[in-house]
Amino acid sequence: MPETIIKKSKPMIYGGFNSSPVSIIIPFHGCYEKVSRLVKSILFATRSNPYEICLVDDASKNKNFINEMSNVPQVNAIRSDKHVGFGGALKIGFERTQQPWVVFLHSDCKVEDINWLMQMGKSLLNLKKNNVRMISARSNNPGEEFKRLKSAKTDKNPDIILQNVRDGFLPLYCTMCHRELFANIGGFIKNYYPIGYEDEELAYRMNYHGFKQAICGRSWIHHEGGATKKQLCIKDKNFASIIEGNREKCENDIKNLYSKHK
Repeated sequence: MPETIIKKSKPMIYGGFNSSPVSIIIPFHGCYEKVSRLVKSILFATRSNPYEICLVDDASKNKNFINEMSNVPQVNAIRSDKHVGFGGALKIGFERTQQPWVVFLHSDCKVEDINWLMQMGKSLLNLKKNNVRMISARSNNPGEEFKRLKSAKTDKNPDIILQNVRDGFLPLYCTMCHRELFANIGGFIKNYYPIGYEDEELAYRMNYHGFKQAICGRSWIHHEGGATKKQLCIKDKNFASIIEGNREKCENDIKNLYSKHK
């Protein structure tokens, strides 16, 4: 895949992170106990910034669960009656929230670090001069292909700037950006229904527009990993082949992006 930065976007201008409100968007399909655990952990551990939690139920079987969660303080609960996939659910949450800073969280995460949010925000602003516009927390289980993100909770590491996609890219289990990013890279995160390769396409598109991603060395989150994908494949065996087919869709989208410059 090509990786050279070939397009410069207008600079994004925004204020500091301290005390700035944050929208935390959590899409889910089933996994009710994990969602409840995650919400409780956010409410218990997060003190640095005002925030809202936006839960997006992607047509889960239990319709009552989202109604129950809507009674939890600071939770904005939304249900899609149609199964739209991971990227589609993220978009629903993004369009229904307004805070300047946005965090995308997988439902099988758990907050155990009281500084998780503040440290990501501080690092993101500190690295702004290096064209970094998205950052991720480290984790116990970032996935086999994301070993640079693996860390123990007690580790304190330097931030790592991913200069291009060959350096790696960020999975979307716990990432932060400013809302204005998507207006500068040609739109929101793509939806490869039901899930798969959204993170890779996003990294190439950011790179194309002159923006970088980074790993925050001092923010950590517990991540179980693969819960939604496993549940979908158990529910419908055809999903495994559909997800594999998304690989080709992602590659075509990346090729088409770079072909515009030719």
